[in-house]
Amino acid sequence: MQSSNELRDIVNGWIDGSISNIHTAMPGKIIDYDASICQASVQPVGKFKIQDGRNLPFPIVHHVPVIFPSGLGGTAGVTVPLRSGDGCLLVFSESQLDDFLNGGDSDNERCHSLNDAICIPGLYNRGCRSASPSDVCLFNGGVKMVISAGGITVTGGDLVVEGISVTKHTHTGDSGGTTSAPK
Repeated sequence: MQSSNELRDIVNGWIDGSISNIHTAMPGKIIDYDASICQASVQPVGKFKIQDGRNLPFPIVHHVPVIFPSGLGGTAGVTVPLRSGDGCLLVFSESQLDDFLNGGDSDNERCHSLNDAICIPGLYNRGCRSASPSDVCLFNGGVKMVISAGGITVTGGDLVVEGISVTKHTHTGDSGGTTSAPK
């Protein structure tokens, strides 16, 4: 007859074994990104333990939908360029995503699988850049646009509206010539 401690250890082993295959969310690194279809190959950060006790790196997950803020059925949103090595958060769906992404429903019982990941870019171990807690900030390299309650400020670059540069445009002058560029 087994003791209650032995039974507890057996049950805990079953539970631990089952839980180790349930994925919810984890950091990842983008390996490559196809902007034309918003899908990436992502390397989950960390390792998993196999039955013989060895720890192995998670496999690269391919064809992962990349999620950017959007609305209006995908007709309005914000995207950012991504490159190999960029950090992200991988979130694993409670149900399989294949049929949903192809416009249908599924009765597939797969859940929390590495195959059903979505990628939310922007997770870095060094934090993020923020201009202000109360302003919207768009930045790319050395150019930054800050949208505040008081207006829009662009630094490090030029604002071009319908092909007209704000910093380099000229006008026809009153005496027939042209004005100099704005100062």
